[in-house]
This record gives sequence, structure tokens and C-alpha cells, in this order.
Amino acid sequence: MSDEDAVQVVLNGRYGVLSTASKEGEPYGVAVNYVYVPGDNALYFHCQLKGRKISNMKENDRVSLFVIGREEIVPERFITHYESAIVTGRASFISDKAEKREKILMICNKFAPNSLERRDAVIDKYIATFYICKIDIESITGKRNNDY
Repeated sequence: MSDEDAVQVVLNGRYGVLSTASKEGEPYGVAVNYVYVPGDNALYFHCQLKGRKISNMKENDRVSLFVIGREEIVPERFITHYESAIVTGRASFISDKAEKREKILMICNKFAPNSLERRDAVIDKYIATFYICKIDIESITGKRNNDY
């Protein structure tokens, strides 16, 4: 798969499995929905203020995100057709309130584009209760099996 195709998998994806590791190297993976912003060479997601994922990223900022763009099991041939991408990078947390609001709006626009009438009130009510995590992208690679 070309690098451009891998970028498209990430751009069109809705969620991925974020992999982190503690400072002792204990692995942890969890599904997150995200927004990819090519101009920032970064992706963003929101998360709770505490938990294993947060602790790991604070101790060890190196992360990866695995995104499946398409999959189709072909049982009669005992194979799976798929497209996937892996993003590697470094995680950080956005603390500036204006930037945090900007990024949560991007996430809302991707996942709830028709909920404009309540969006601002919900954001205002909950903005202090979550982090916006930024992954500065170091690489995006992809893999595909079409088997045609």
C-alpha cells in the first residue's frame, strides 16, 4: 500500500486502537475515535482526566494508533481482504482552553455534524472534565490484502 493510500485510511477512519505502554513497558490498547488534521500533521481525540491510558501517556509519550479502513472475510477462500494503517507518534495534552475548544469542535463536527443547537452548551458544561490529546505524527504506514 502506498503512503498516500495509508493516509487516506487514517483520514477516512472513524476510530482506531490506541496502543500505549507504561514506563515499565506494560502494553495497553484501547479504542478511540479521533480526527486527523493533515495540516497539523497530527490527530486528536478526547478522553477522561484519569485512567490507565492517561497514566501511560504521561509516563511514556510514544504511542501508535491502528486503524482498519476496510475488511471483508471471504470464507470460501479462507482469507480476509483488508486495508489498515498504523500511525506512530508522540502524545501530548492540550491545556490552552481556546485550542481545546477548537479541537473538540473538530471532533464534534466529524461525529455529530447535525447537533449544532446543543453543541456549544454541552461543550461549555463539560470542557473541564476531559482532555484533548494530540498525537504528533512521526509515521503513517499501511497494509492491504486484496488478493485479486
